[in-house]
Amino acid sequence: ICVAALIFSTRAHAQDVQTYVPKGASHYCPLLQAEKIKLWPTHAAPAALCSLIEQETCITLKHSKCWSPAARLKTEREEGASFGQITRAYRADGTLRFDALADTKQLDASLGEWGWDNVYQRPDLALRAIVVINRDCYNRLSRLVTDPQEVLRMCDAAYNGGYAGLQSERRACGLRAGCDPQKWMGNVERVCLKSKTKWKGYGLSACDINREHVHMVFNVRYQKYRKFTQVKA
Repeated sequence: ICVAALIFSTRAHAQDVQTYVPKGASHYCPLLQAEKIKLWPTHAAPAALCSLIEQETCITLKHSKCWSPAARLKTEREEGASFGQITRAYRADGTLRFDALADTKQLDASLGEWGWDNVYQRPDLALRAIVVINRDCYNRLSRLVTDPQEVLRMCDAAYNGGYAGLQSERRACGLRAGCDPQKWMGNVERVCLKSKTKWKGYGLSACDINREHVHMVFNVRYQKYRKFTQVKA
């Protein structure tokens, strides 16, 4: 859903990523958790929502746009906006190819005030949208995949690379001997149908970036955000 955000791949040292919490996170991660409590109280791994934002916005952990509602990736044909790098893209003739913000607004009435005219000025709605997008994926995929943790990992892959693409990879996995479409790590993870051509200037392909996204969100960045998700008595 966030195509433009593909190039926001970490270049920081792994040890720093595992322990260093960017400045903006201390303010916005609790607000994100408040949205999660209102809209998706049963989320099984809420720290992942915070680590997703870090993966989407932090070119480096001390970059000015890291954890910033003003984070923006603009190219000739795409724009990725704010915490979730919500994306709109255009065809070569200038017509709109897709608008993820408009699609996301259809998922929850509480996003009614959100638009491209205020996308960088409404951090509350940008945070809410991240919860809504992931909740929608979870509700759809949990009918097909039984383990909640597996669903969350697959939905992170879908957030970065699209739900339809994830489902195609699950189907392809199911057709391979020894591949379980109910499991991400070591199974669906290894059946990537996205482009494997490395992007000039980045050294990674769309396939590489999608798989890195899930790994970084759940295996590298996740633990340091758990303190923001603890329920206080």
